[in-house]
Amino acid sequence: MTQPSRFRLIQRPSQTALTLAMGLVSCIAFSAFAQVHDLGTVGAAPELIGTAPVNPPMVAAAPAAASAKSAPMVGDLDLGQNMGEATSGKAAAAAVAGVARKAAQEAEQGRSASPNARKKPVINALPAHREGVERAVFARLPVRVGLPVKRERLITLPSPAVLHVPSDIEAVARVEAIDRTIYVTALVPFTSIRIVAELIEGGQQIPLDLVANAQTAAASQELEIFIERGRGTAAEAQAAATADETPAADMVELTRFASRMLYAPRRLAVGQPGVSQVQVSNRPVVGLVRGALVETVPMGQWRSAGLYVTAVRITNKSKQPLEIPLDNLRGKWIAVTAQHGRLGAAGSETDTSALYLICDRAFDACL
Repeated sequence: MTQPSRFRLIQRPSQTALTLAMGLVSCIAFSAFAQVHDLGTVGAAPELIGTAPVNPPMVAAAPAAASAKSAPMVGDLDLGQNMGEATSGKAAAAAVAGVARKAAQEAEQGRSASPNARKKPVINALPAHREGVERAVFARLPVRVGLPVKRERLITLPSPAVLHVPSDIEAVARVEAIDRTIYVTALVPFTSIRIVAELIEGGQQIPLDLVANAQTAAASQELEIFIERGRGTAAEAQAAATADETPAADMVELTRFASRMLYAPRRLAVGQPGVSQVQVSNRPVVGLVRGALVETVPMGQWRSAGLYVTAVRITNKSKQPLEIPLDNLRGKWIAVTAQHGRLGAAGSETDTSALYLICDRAFDACL
């Protein structure tokens, strides 16, 4: 009787344990199901837990108010983090174009601004006219002569001279020589133009470079030119010594020499041994040709031994052509030669020629 009772006691606990185990498993399963069910029924997720957008937040669409506040930090500044995107590329291109346009405008302004416009304040600061005498010393180098436009300037030489100027000098300047003074007026601005003043005494030549521009507008009224000491004296002494050693020129040679000095190119208008230049007044001589309406002006005088030759410019002032009447010249001349025997009417290209008068004394003494 005892054994069956013990066996039943052993069997009950096993069923109870099994029952308890099954109940525990059911509770666990129910709890798990309840947890999963609760998570699935949660409402809309907060913004921080929601699905992330594909594009970066700073490019994502936003309400108008939010865009107005954040636009300056996103659109106006590109640090290069989105170089591959279309919007960032446009912003970078716009920035580069602005710098390039500014540089182009500055360059255009620099090119469009003329030199005269930039120098205009300087020109206005200069005086329109300056009294006084400017002095220059000729020592082999050409003398620069600045000219104001449309205002006459006087150039005083050491002695009377004959000018050698370009044939078209009248297109840019008016040049006149009277005694020792050259009267020059620039009609328009121009760059350097070379003229040569040949002194009648000694035959020395002084090159003058005329120039007229904005920088020369305030030039003084007069320019006086001196010759460096020692040069003129040495040249005169050498010419006198050479004259003593060479034979004197006759009337024909003197006439040809005077014609060459007036009409030949400057490279051929050189001195001749035995011939020296003598000073003569460049004032017009009234009544030199009797009965003719002409103007006569001495241009140069030269001497060889006891003979003097004077070159005189003759200009027809009448409206009719004129045959030069050599027999009607006033004065005691040994010989008279005309460069051209006939003068054209006044104002024509042939209304001027030259006369060569030979005497045994100076020109003024033979009148």
